[in-house]
Amino acid sequence: MQSTLPTTGHGTLVAMVAIEARRFARHPLFLLGALVALVLQPLVSGVGDPFASDVLAWPIIPAFFIGLPSLVVAALLTRSTEAASEAMGTAPGSEARRTLAVAGAAVVPFTVGLLWLAELFAIVSIKGVHPHELWFGTMDDLHVWGILLALGPVACLGGALLGVLAGRWLTFRGAPAVVVVALVAVDIGAQIGTMGEDIVAHHASGDLGVRARLLAPWALWHSGGLPDGRASVGGGDPVWYLFYLLALCALAVGGAAWHDRTARTPRLRLTLYAVIGVAVTFLALAVFAGPEAGTVSEPVPFKVEG
Repeated sequence: MQSTLPTTGHGTLVAMVAIEARRFARHPLFLLGALVALVLQPLVSGVGDPFASDVLAWPIIPAFFIGLPSLVVAALLTRSTEAASEAMGTAPGSEARRTLAVAGAAVVPFTVGLLWLAELFAIVSIKGVHPHELWFGTMDDLHVWGILLALGPVACLGGALLGVLAGRWLTFRGAPAVVVVALVAVDIGAQIGTMGEDIVAHHASGDLGVRARLLAPWALWHSGGLPDGRASVGGGDPVWYLFYLLALCALAVGGAAWHDRTARTPRLRLTLYAVIGVAVTFLALAVFAGPEAGTVSEPVPFKVEG
């Protein structure tokens, strides 16, 4: 491997990222999850409805079927670079550089997440969206983009980068599976108090407890269709929430690189402190900025239960 890599530091890292990206893209678990996400989407996009419905709830599909498998794959790839290093007695670059290479490969699930988003727009362009749906035209366009990007492609990216972090720091058998379970538990737990029989009232209240769900790396925004034909979007600012998630992604990369003792320079330490500060700022803006209360739609006629 070493003989085929460029001699410059930047060139070596780019080549290493390309190698890890190919390994990521060929992993059976990732391929299966991506295939399921892309095939499942047309099947659940309001089959039998005259319009595409509850569109802002759809990003749970790539987050679950691409993001979570990517977490496991990234953790396994991260560990495998050290196994290869131990077997050969050497490996290209430092541990931190190998970490950055696997982190760079997270562009693969992110790209598939963008492909899923393109598929979503294709479906919407074919089926159309009811004028009462919470979507472009009934919501702030930036907020719609914030929800779609944060809960879709960025969730795919974040899952992979969390896997890199777990792969560096957790070495016990089954660690990736444990992290997946813990992540799902945290995300579900963060939604407690925002769900229930009257989810519209919860979202429309503007209650700080509802906005506290934004602490989670994947937060529920859209209620989904309700028996009375309405739907709701929880309070908070989706755009700042998107930036908060991107800051968490950067923090995962820095935290994984920190595992390499030789990389623990004052510059990296200051960078991590700065990213933490930025993440906290973005989170505060996501929680306290935006509409004081959630958005509630008008009843969509074909979703009203008789």
